[in-house]
Formats: sequence, structure tokens, C-alpha cells
Amino acid sequence: MTFIDPADNVNWPVARHNMMRLLAASGPGAGADFAKDVLAGARQPHELLSHRPIADELAEQGTAFRRLLDKIPPAELRELHAHAEEAVRREVDELASLDIEAAEAELRAASEPTRESRPDGRHDEDDDDWFGRSFLEDV
Repeated sequence: MTFIDPADNVNWPVARHNMMRLLAASGPGAGADFAKDVLAGARQPHELLSHRPIADELAEQGTAFRRLLDKIPPAELRELHAHAEEAVRREVDELASLDIEAAEAELRAASEPTRESRPDGRHDEDDDDWFGRSFLEDV
């Protein structure tokens, strides 16, 4: 198997920085926390695989990805492999040229919890669903 290193691409430093910005904006979680530490200078990107919560998550994703690859017919896998280097190069270039501010804003908006609108008659005496509500819910 041929090893494809995205760092061989001249755009890799910008692409990696943008990737960390997107990961940091993706909401709560180990990956976002790690990316925030990298952007703050407290960690290095290469430490990603030694960060236990992320390594565990990547191992699960890798297992699922392997199962997916096992289902692809061999002829299609050979075709994917033949174009893999170009695909990696294209992905790095696209990530490096991404409008990062717009992408971050979109991720932050998507990761914000949605608040359901409350019915108008919420505090009426005949409020039948009072006992079905969470005790932590705003009144």
C-alpha cells in the first residue's frame, strides 16, 4: 500500500490550521477541546493521536471505515486507490482555500442547541402537561 502524506502538499500548513479552526468550532467534545488547545498554543497537532479520548474515537471510526471498505468490490477499491493521491491533494487544497470565517460561523450555528418555542398558554390553570416537563426547564 502506498503511503500518501498530506504534508507533502505546499498548502498543508494552512489546511491543517483551518482544520483545527473547524474542529474547534464544531461544538463540545474532545476533538473541539483539543483543537482549541492547539490554536491557543498549548498543544501540537501531532499530539492528536496520543490524546486518549480522540484516539478511542478514531479507533472506533477506523473500525467502521474498515468494515465499509470490506464491502466495496475489489475492482472499485483499485480504482479508488489509483485516484487516492489526487483526491488527498485536492482535499488539502480545498481546505487551504476555504472561506474559514464563513465555515466557522456555519459550524457554530449548527452546533448551538435549538430552543423549542413554548406554547402561548403555558401557565394556564388547565395546563395538563405540567408533570411531564423536566424540573430543570425554564418556567
